[in-house]
Amino acid sequence: MTRLKWPLILLPLFLLSGCWSKLEVDEQVFVFALYIDKGDQPGTVEVTISSPLPNRMMSGQQAGSGSSNGRFYAMISKTGESVPDTIRLIQKDLSRQINFGHTSVVVIGREYAEAGIGDLLDWADREPTFHISSFLITAPGKARKIAELVPLYEQMPSEVLRRMSLQRTLYTTTVKESLIAHYSKVGFATNYMSIQAKALPNENEAKENWAGIQGTALYQDDKMTGTLPTNEARTIAWAADRLRKQAYTVEWDGGSSRASVLFYNLKAERKVRMTREGPVFTIHLKGVGSLVYKKDAKQRSDTELSRIVTELLNVKVDKELNSALYKSKILGTDVLRLGLLLEWNYPDYWRKVRENWPEYYKDREHIQTESKVEISVITNKP
Repeated sequence: MTRLKWPLILLPLFLLSGCWSKLEVDEQVFVFALYIDKGDQPGTVEVTISSPLPNRMMSGQQAGSGSSNGRFYAMISKTGESVPDTIRLIQKDLSRQINFGHTSVVVIGREYAEAGIGDLLDWADREPTFHISSFLITAPGKARKIAELVPLYEQMPSEVLRRMSLQRTLYTTTVKESLIAHYSKVGFATNYMSIQAKALPNENEAKENWAGIQGTALYQDDKMTGTLPTNEARTIAWAADRLRKQAYTVEWDGGSSRASVLFYNLKAERKVRMTREGPVFTIHLKGVGSLVYKKDAKQRSDTELSRIVTELLNVKVDKELNSALYKSKILGTDVLRLGLLLEWNYPDYWRKVRENWPEYYKDREHIQTESKVEISVITNKP
């Protein structure tokens, strides 16, 4: 009993000894977003960091309005030979230590994406303060251009991009998922942004930069291979089990009748079976939705209306899914990461095709896809 008494007495003294590896908050530059672009000179990369300025942030300030001394976040850019080299150049001119512990968004410019993001992924995998749960987004032009959006409802552009990704309206992707694809030799996809000048509902109705999602960017072997438009992008995102809610609209009676369905339960299942000709993948989509709008020229019953809308939606979704898969095969981009499914079920076969998987996936004679869609429409509110 005496042996246990002294450790219990001394334990509080050890807890009061203080912190021996602390990081002072006022000595850190917390990077909320990274914007990666191809440099003007061949073989170079431009890195832009976005971080808040605590000395300019005031409580009660209108979101996105900045302050009397200017906006309360900083955008700092440098150009170097690689991502880590460029970050060191940025650090050289700062009075505080860069910290990536709060980075939530990484935006990639299209030229850099097409040239290859292997350098970025290697840095993200090795940087100890960077969280690979950060969202990965692709810009149609310069990544830094996306940072010029007006954060109408938020305080910083990075927060706008983070919250848009959390909505899961299209193919939301994290750095972790792109790293898995990188090491597994399969493809992946990210949201493909847009930015344009629009008159926003502010005091003077002046035109400001407004960002949105226009589709999905496809990647294979760390390079952007192409894009999918919104309709195909959302269906392939459904097949990847990433969508939350989605609204679909169908027409019939020569366009005089129309209905919109809001899906609140979206599921996907992917299977593979081996045949003499090679692997055959089956993609099964399921959805339950509620009828939120209808315009029926013939005033049909709810039962008849539900049947018509269900049939039309099945045809529509199946067509969009097959179109998206067809384009992904042409580009040799395994966007649904079917290779991982093949590896899990048939590891010996996967070892034979792994190194040449993009070309194997591209060859439609060796790989087939079948889609099956089951949709239920509820005419009353759930």
